[in-house]
Amino acid sequence: MEQKEYERIARLETQIEGMAEGMGRIETKLDAYAANFIPRTEAELRFQSAEKEIADIKAEMDKNDGKRRSNIALIISVVFGVIGVVFSLLNYVTL
Repeated sequence: MEQKEYERIARLETQIEGMAEGMGRIETKLDAYAANFIPRTEAELRFQSAEKEIADIKAEMDKNDGKRRSNIALIISVVFGVIGVVFSLLNYVTL
C-alpha cells in the first residue's frame, strides 16, 4: 500500500475512535437520564391509584352535596315555620 492510503486509514481510525468516545459519552448521559424516570408499569399503577382516589373523592363530594342540600332545605323550612308562628302571634295580638 502507498503512504497516502496509510495516512487515510490512520485518519479514519482516529475519527472512528472519536465517534466511539462520543457514543460512550452519549450512552452514559442516556443512562443517567433514564435513571431519573420511573418504569412505565410503575407509572401506570400510580396513575390508576390516583384515578381511583379522584373517583372516590368525587363520589364523596356528590354524597356530601346531597346532604348539604337536604340540610339547607331543612333550615329553610324551619325558618318559614318560625316566620309563620311569629306572624300568627302578631295576628293574634292585634286582634
